[in-house]
Amino acid sequence: MNAYHVLEPVGEGSFGRVYRGRKRFSGQVVALKFIPKVGRSEKELRSLRREIEIMRGLQHPNIVQMFDSFETDKEVVVVTEYAEGELFQILEDDGSLPESQVREIACQLVSALYYLHSHRILHRDMKPQNILLGKYGVVKLCDFG
Repeated sequence: MNAYHVLEPVGEGSFGRVYRGRKRFSGQVVALKFIPKVGRSEKELRSLRREIEIMRGLQHPNIVQMFDSFETDKEVVVVTEYAEGELFQILEDDGSLPESQVREIACQLVSALYYLHSHRILHRDMKPQNILLGKYGVVKLCDFG
């Protein structure tokens, strides 16, 4: 944890907590996901570590890039690029999106899924909460389940 400053919380779910952070000695803003080990079976922890290893090798503009991961006694910490918005929140706040924006999001998701499938990887948790929006409307797929 010495490599990062934890700034403010940005989300919480059954998996754990996500914070906006900054890499020390740089201006790089990151997302820090803290996943508790307590209460998780060995099988769940193995599955989590496997997802981290899969994410480590992925390079696609529409998939959240993982920068780092490490474990403490109590948590697994995953460091990824920071994306501004969550599609779920936008839909909840605004009710709907213009058709042109839906088309753009769909095209980017298809590109990300094609990349994953061509590498024999399935995204097993497709839902608006796992679709983030980065700068300039770039869609970022995250949380592979």
